[in-house]
Formats: sequence, C-alpha cells, structure tokens
Amino acid sequence: MKGFNSKLIHGKLDNHSDENFRSLKTPIYDTASYDFKNAEELEDAFHGRGNHFAYSRTANPTVAELQNRLKTMSNAEHCLCVSSGMFAISSVILSLCDSGDNILASKYLFGNTYSLFIKTFKSFGIETRFVDFENLEEVQSHIDSNTRAIFMEIMTNPQLIVYDFEQVAQLATQKNIPLIADNTVLTSYGFPCHQYDIDIEVISTSKFVSGGATSIGGAVFVHKNTKWEHVPKLKNEFQNFGEDAFIKKITPEIFRNMGGCMAPNNAYLKLLGLETLSLRIDKICDNALKAAQFLQNHPKVKGISYNLLDNSPYNKRTKKYFKENIGGCLIKLELENKQQAFNFSNALQMIRRGTNFCDNKSMIIHPASTIYCDYSDEERQEMQIYDGTLRLAIGLEDFSDIQEDLEQALDIL
Repeated sequence: MKGFNSKLIHGKLDNHSDENFRSLKTPIYDTASYDFKNAEELEDAFHGRGNHFAYSRTANPTVAELQNRLKTMSNAEHCLCVSSGMFAISSVILSLCDSGDNILASKYLFGNTYSLFIKTFKSFGIETRFVDFENLEEVQSHIDSNTRAIFMEIMTNPQLIVYDFEQVAQLATQKNIPLIADNTVLTSYGFPCHQYDIDIEVISTSKFVSGGATSIGGAVFVHKNTKWEHVPKLKNEFQNFGEDAFIKKITPEIFRNMGGCMAPNNAYLKLLGLETLSLRIDKICDNALKAAQFLQNHPKVKGISYNLLDNSPYNKRTKKYFKENIGGCLIKLELENKQQAFNFSNALQMIRRGTNFCDNKSMIIHPASTIYCDYSDEERQEMQIYDGTLRLAIGLEDFSDIQEDLEQALDIL
C-alpha cells in the first residue's frame, strides 16, 4: 500500500482484531487502567515486555492507532502523540538538552514557541541562540560544543518564510546536531520531512489533522537518524538501543513523567479528521491562492504575502520543496495601521475572528494585539509583526463567498 490517502485511512492494515469486534472505526478506549490475567503479566507490562497497556497516561489503544496512522502517513520510524503541539516541542527539547546546553532557532517563530524558548527554557538553563538561516556562516558561528539541536519552522507563522532546507540539513549533518522541524502548517502531505534529513518533526494535530478544530493535540515524529551517539543526554539510551535512543528517552522519561498524554477521545476525533486530510488541504490551498490573488490587486491592501504568488521571494522554494499547488492556508495581510486592521476584521461577516488556522472555517487575527501582545514594539518589528498586520487563515468555504466577504469588508475602509 503506497498511496498517501490509503495510508491515512488504513494505517498498516494490521488492525483487524477480534478484540474490537472487527469494528471499521477504532473504538474510544476511555479508560485510565487495564486488567491483567496475573501478576506476572502486570510485571511484563511495566518492563515493556509484550504488547500490554498498563495506564493511559503512558499508552492507550485509541491513541496507539492514531500513532500508527500518523507514522505510516509520514514514513517515520516512530510517532508519539501528545497533549498539544507546544508539548511536542517542549518534550523534544527536554529530551535532548540539560542546563548549560543551547539550541539554535530562527527569530521568526510562532509567538508561543518564541516565549517557550526565551522564558521557560531560559529558566531551565537552556539557551536559545537566534540565527538567520539564510546566512549559514552566521549559523555555523553560533554552534559550539554545547549545541544540542537546530529548530526551524517549515513555513514560519505568520511571516511565511521558507528556508533552504537542504543547506540547513547539510550543516546539521556535518556538525552531528539533530535538526527539528515544526511542520504544522503543511504536514507530511505538503512537505515530506524524511526526504530532507530532518531528524525530528513536530506538529500541532489541532490544525489540519483534526479536521474542523475539534480537539487539541500534538505529535512527534522520529525519522531515521545516526546522530544520537553525539547527544550527551542520550548516551545511555544509545548504548542500549542504538538508533531507537531518542524514542527510548522521550517516551518512558519526559512524556511519562511530565504527563503530556493525549486524551483517547481527542485521538478518536483526529482519526476521523485524518481520513480527509489531503482533500481538505487541496481545497484550502486552492482557496488561499485565489484569495491572495484577489487581495494582491486590491487598492486598499498595503501589502500581502503568499508563497505561490509570482512576486513572492519564496515562490521558487515553495515550488521546489512542497507538493504541487500546496502553499498553505495562511495569508499575511498588511493594512495601514491597527485601527484599519481592526475595522476590516470587524466588518467581516462570514470569516471568523479567532486564533486557529488550518480549520474548515476561514479565520482572521491581529497578531500584534494577541499572539505577540507580550512583546515590545521593537521585538515585534524584528519578527515582522506590525500594527497593520493581519493573519488570514483560509478555510473550505466556497471561494465566491470568501471573496465577497473580503471585498465588502475592504469597501468600508
């Protein structure tokens, strides 16, 4: 079974269990604990022997099926589903870094990720060094013997920057540093991380995977890797498990001890959404390109960013790296000032004002007053977040209705 959609629907084709009464939908195992035939079987479960579930904070059958489906979809070696996309990032960094270590990242990050790096990890003694991935000499100059990871977003949110992944991955390989990529905006349907030497992929499953913003969740994908022997925190795991060192660190230690489990009902909702993922992404991206082309030609729009527009500085990279016609759901829109941005947002009738994206519904948000509200004007300027910036996330509606709503809202400005 090679087709992407077939993998979404069927996983590995090994789930025809009589224990599920051959149900064509994965049941919701909404339980905290499980029964065992005897004390010996319970002991085996705690020692990782056999296919046992002991406690749903560590593993659950519904969540396990979602992991199976996502792993197959992404061609990963391992997949771990967690409580949120933010926990996916947190657990990965904490599995690689100790106090005194550092990571490299772009300053163009989702606002909460930036806060995690400069506030939370800083209090743990983990330093984040912000670099320009367009300047590999600068990146290399920030690497030292305590650099444990390089972190990047596949397409930055909301700046929509696309880096040269091959060059960054080549540098990470030369330096034996794990490369971590947040692929939320595209998923493996739009960008196959495993083909570009990305070691660890993280996503928020609350977005495209969820299929209608029904639940919060995240996932960590571990791709084939030979760098674990160079990570001091994974020394024991590498000696015992070789290439499985990372998953043997994150699962029984960080994930289990910090309680970042996904709820079974959330996993079930994501299994439902997963089956139509590619259909939704294709339609949303088609709508987004049309919306960007309409806005690009409107006299009241000061500036617009969408990577499949011919004048985008990232058009060539988008076409090189991403699936054909996949430019993402996000449009970065620039109006004159905050008041004009608010007036436009408030005039929209069908497009909702909200924080999500990759939803079935089109949504809009003013990043400077919301996601980036904790940062100074200077910090926001450095991150290309201006008073007139809006993030428009296109949904599945008929494009004629999206255009009509955008047009009537612009007319009042």
